[in-house]
Amino acid sequence: MKKKHLLCLVLAALMLLSLAACSANDNAAAGVLENGGLQLTVPAEYAGLLIAEAPEDVNEGVLFTVAEKASVEAAQALGQEDIGAGWLFDIARVSAGELHEMLCNDMSGREVMACDADGNYYVFCHPTDVRLVRETAEEMNEAAEQWSRLNEWADSVRESFVNENDALTAYTRGNSDLEIYLNRIAYMPDTHYTVSTLEYGPMEANGFDATAYVEKLLDGVTYEDAGISETPDGEYAVIEFPEDDIRFDFFFLEGKENYIRQTWNNGQNEMLYKAAFADGQTKASQLVNDWYHALAEQNSAGMGYTADDFLGNWAEKIAGRGQIEITKGENDGEYQVNIHWAGSAFESANWTMTVKATENGNQLAYDDATMVIRTYSSETEYTDEVRYENGTGTFTLNSANEIMWQDDVEQAGEDAVFISVD
Repeated sequence: MKKKHLLCLVLAALMLLSLAACSANDNAAAGVLENGGLQLTVPAEYAGLLIAEAPEDVNEGVLFTVAEKASVEAAQALGQEDIGAGWLFDIARVSAGELHEMLCNDMSGREVMACDADGNYYVFCHPTDVRLVRETAEEMNEAAEQWSRLNEWADSVRESFVNENDALTAYTRGNSDLEIYLNRIAYMPDTHYTVSTLEYGPMEANGFDATAYVEKLLDGVTYEDAGISETPDGEYAVIEFPEDDIRFDFFFLEGKENYIRQTWNNGQNEMLYKAAFADGQTKASQLVNDWYHALAEQNSAGMGYTADDFLGNWAEKIAGRGQIEITKGENDGEYQVNIHWAGSAFESANWTMTVKATENGNQLAYDDATMVIRTYSSETEYTDEVRYENGTGTFTLNSANEIMWQDDVEQAGEDAVFISVD
């Protein structure tokens, strides 16, 4: 009985050793790599097909790099060792500054996927072309299925890597033209842009820190191509980059506040984005409008305009057909405005109104405008038709010392800019 009991103990011990060995072999086969306090697991079914490495020099940024083994070996046999054969992906760690620089430019082949509590960001790097290599065309065809399966797994790593490492939080940013230019406003201080609406006209940045507004337009939001046929009607706020001939229009129409039109090449090319915010509540055009008013407040204070800066004669900037004359009014704080706009050799539109300064030093407002259509039957004879009375609106001096006219009744001054001719 004692011998039988001893034999059982020996068998049990051997079984435990066998199980431990199997467990160790399974972990080795699964290819759990560790680097920089993080780990990447290569499934056992793919481990023998891949070369997965954790570079020792973490300061270079790359934590893990994975390639198909057979492609690497085929490239070596063909003497093509420097073409990145079989490369599937790298996982790199970058600083906030490095990420911001990336986001300001084309990130083809790089996608940010996570961040950590120390302010680091993790980028999934992948080829933008096919890196499958074999020595013959027949071998290439035979390898296609395996290559496809490896790429499907590689695509899944973006999510599985974040889930596998508790120190990481999922974090993504897009790289459309819209997002690139917004990032440039926040992270490239020399970027020249203007923000405008019909309210005050274009506003220069003048050193304004727009990072908070940009982050709200980029954090937790995706931008999709909505198809230009869905472009809304009505007014919009504009962010324009004149040196690059590109602008983005953020629409105000109710229910369409998350549609943004991009135009470039002198307006000959267009595309339409639709923003989807994670909270389901944020409106892109409202964010830009808030940004615009913050700019207006800064510029008004910084420019030091007073109502007297409006005095004089002004002409419509493009064609010069519209003329504005602003003189002192009869009462203190009042100004008299006369506008003449030639429609043809026989007809003109004319407005008269009394204006007063608003709280913004760069704006005059009115509520008594009379609009008259004058029709000439000869050089000296004409008839006047009163189109309306008690019209409302504003005149605004922008940062370029140009007058923007907001006519609330017929939008006669829409898109027009008036420059001084004194």
